[in-house]
Amino acid sequence: MTEHPASGIQGEVGFVTQTKGYLLTIEGLPSARVNTILVNAQGQRALVSAFDEHTLEAYLLDRGNPRTGDQFFIDPQGVRYVADESLFGRSINVLGEVIDNREPLSAGTIPLSMEVDAPAMSARAPLTQSLETGMAAIDILTPLAKGQRQMIVGPISSGKRVFIESVFARQKNTGVICIHAFIGRPRPYIEEAISSLQSEAGNADTIMLVSFSDDPAPMVYLTPIVALQIGEVFSRQGKDVLIVLDDLGSHAKYAREMMLLAGKVPGRESYPGDMFFQQARLLERGGRFNKTLGGGSITLLPMLETNIEDLTNLVSTNLISATDGHLFFSPVAYSEGRFPAVSPEQSVTRVGRNTQNNLAKQLAVSAHTLLAQYERQRAYGQFGTHLSEQTRRIIAQGQAMGILLNQEPRTAIAIEVQLVLLALVFTTLFDGKDVATVRTCRDVLVGALATDTEIAPLLQSAKRGTISLEQFIRKVQTAVPHLSTLCRLS
Repeated sequence: MTEHPASGIQGEVGFVTQTKGYLLTIEGLPSARVNTILVNAQGQRALVSAFDEHTLEAYLLDRGNPRTGDQFFIDPQGVRYVADESLFGRSINVLGEVIDNREPLSAGTIPLSMEVDAPAMSARAPLTQSLETGMAAIDILTPLAKGQRQMIVGPISSGKRVFIESVFARQKNTGVICIHAFIGRPRPYIEEAISSLQSEAGNADTIMLVSFSDDPAPMVYLTPIVALQIGEVFSRQGKDVLIVLDDLGSHAKYAREMMLLAGKVPGRESYPGDMFFQQARLLERGGRFNKTLGGGSITLLPMLETNIEDLTNLVSTNLISATDGHLFFSPVAYSEGRFPAVSPEQSVTRVGRNTQNNLAKQLAVSAHTLLAQYERQRAYGQFGTHLSEQTRRIIAQGQAMGILLNQEPRTAIAIEVQLVLLALVFTTLFDGKDVATVRTCRDVLVGALATDTEIAPLLQSAKRGTISLEQFIRKVQTAVPHLSTLCRLS
């Protein structure tokens, strides 16, 4: 027994016998257990990860270079977090320390918990409430539910980050708690994203949990774990939480580094053999919960950056099987100016449809069908094939649908307005109109549909959503003369 140099507490002491970067081998500390937090005289902390007969292994969490012979003690305080409104708009690391050069937070009371089981089925509630993004390409075609786990996947420069920022901006003043977990991302990427989130067009209340690409691998590995732990505190208070994990590809790579350094036998593609278990266990903690767990929800948007437009590697396929769907982002579409650059034919939502009314469900089916037909007919047209009148109409409607699904980042359109806009494609409003005219008309309509009293009954009908699509299109058709006047098409 000896005295803890920082706190003066009498306790066991362990001696470092070997170091491999951030992996320490320590003798002593018979009371330590897996996931115990250790600390040395310099205040550097380490997380116990394994034991053998005489020694234990621990991952260093702070920056530093402990040497053979250094002493470590069991930290009775451990790592603790704050999880209240004081976190809104703040940037912290996985040790609960502020990194935004602002005033420090109050002392944390929530200890780090590494081993947390996902809530049982008896504590879960049906996913019936929509998480509105303000984007028709999502809210109508691939809707999200509060409590859903939806993977955001695509290559670099495909608009994923801007999409997330737009989703966060839509949650401003809605009561949804937004947490953005940056998992081992480059410093310029994080700084740019935080600046955007804190801008007037963003969501300044976003909680930012940060691990940089040059942080020790154990800190990066802990990032999604800490994000879920903080989110669970809010959800147990009955609040809706939205957590972005950016990204789980980095998480997997750093986990691989840690396991290989520790001498663990690797599995497929050199990832840890339990990689799927680790990440699936994290994602299972999302969902909507009943009153036994506070009645809140945790919506998870795990991100994955792929090198090419491919979803066949180990991490991608594992995450697809552990989530409720995915949104695939195309760098080609993004480079062409489309936003959100989501590929409808490669995106899936397995539970989001439960949140839509009858009209939205029918319109989504018709829109998907039209877009698929448009892609096929456009391919035929490239060969100079003579096109029938019906084919030309499909191509024109498909072009109009694409324009109406496109919008500026960080702008939001109410769902009832989205429904009227997309239904206009199946009327005569855009017949014979070129792409530029449709684009100009769209901008006019977005503003008019929200304020024009003559169109108010259409919006009310769309909001109720009990009408059939066929009946709704007929209703919208009766408004075409008025809308043509607004767009100066007549």
